[in-house]
Amino acid sequence: MITIKQNLPRQGLDDVRNEVRRILAESRLEQKLRPGAKVAITAGSRGIANIALIIRETVDYLKRLNTKPFVLAAMGSHGGGTIQGQLKVLADLGITSESIGAPIMATVETVITGSFAGIAVHISQLAYESDAVILINRVKPHTSFHGPNESGLVKMLAVGLGGPLGAAAIHATGVSALSHIIPGVASVMQKHLNIALGLAIIEDAYESTKKIVSVPVENIASEETILLQEAYEAMPRLPVNNLDLLIVEEMGKCFSGTGMDTNIIGRMRIQGIPEPPSPAIKRIVVLNLATASHGNAYGLGLADFTTRQLVNKIDFEVTYLNAVTSTFVQRAMIPMTLPTEKAAIEAAVNSLGIKEISQIRIARLRNTLHITELQVSENLLEEISSTLSIDIMGLPNPLQFNSNGNLYPFLDTV
Repeated sequence: MITIKQNLPRQGLDDVRNEVRRILAESRLEQKLRPGAKVAITAGSRGIANIALIIRETVDYLKRLNTKPFVLAAMGSHGGGTIQGQLKVLADLGITSESIGAPIMATVETVITGSFAGIAVHISQLAYESDAVILINRVKPHTSFHGPNESGLVKMLAVGLGGPLGAAAIHATGVSALSHIIPGVASVMQKHLNIALGLAIIEDAYESTKKIVSVPVENIASEETILLQEAYEAMPRLPVNNLDLLIVEEMGKCFSGTGMDTNIIGRMRIQGIPEPPSPAIKRIVVLNLATASHGNAYGLGLADFTTRQLVNKIDFEVTYLNAVTSTFVQRAMIPMTLPTEKAAIEAAVNSLGIKEISQIRIARLRNTLHITELQVSENLLEEISSTLSIDIMGLPNPLQFNSNGNLYPFLDTV
């Protein structure tokens, strides 16, 4: 194996704080919010670059307008679908009352405000009782469906502010309907909420804040479609489209809503939905569950092999709630489980039936969020270097394991 670094465009903002201040100053919120207004600022469950900073600057600006801002957990059924669980998720993202300078609130109570396509439209009671709402979220490709609106402000509104009950109602319609149902539910919710502003975030391939856009509330869906295309173009990818074996060191909700990003690994594992044509990966081994995922191993079913250490960390109640709410139950299934990382990788290799190990096409990732630096088998190097700009970080070395049968970490090359 040899460590490589993909040379992808660095497009991060030089000064995120001043960019947020500029956007808020131009937003004309003072014309939309009366003094003393109670304003909810959404915060989801994803690890978004600079999210605590962006929320803090929004809070400070709203205070200068003499309003009463608070941060509202908006994450559907994540965090175990409980108040304490969702507050814990936000705290792990650095979003606390101390760091933000405003109350952090969560609820599972909703108000039904209408229906769309036969399903009840739920709105978080805290959002419904607020004088205004500011939506903040990252726009990026979704891991379960594709359409004009995927992950972003529209989904934050429909699913995030729908709470566990709203999320369950939406997902019950089936994955093929989500690209239609989510914008439809969001449009109904907009009639019952005062959406004062939408702040859409786009990240570059290095998970840096590339752009922050103030989205007009009357055109959230159409504006987000344009931003989604930009997010697709900025998204990092594996340097090859076909592999025999992919080794993922860690999975978790802190990296992707599905634990491992389906857009990276080329697997959906949703009944009735065809698998993506690329990347084509014959075997996937996932070795561990990130601490920041709090036992949620949703997405483990995307892999073929795993380890006992990962399975022992699973909070089955939280994981199963996530799977049942989404209706994508296969993603919570447990793959073949081996006692050590070495045993799991060996089992995956043996299952390929390739006699010459030098012929096996292998890649190794820390996780599916950070893939600019990775390891590849030597037999891929010429193919990759002929089409991409890469840096080779050291000499080739075999995969090495400690006395417990666990992989030694990547070389410290960052």
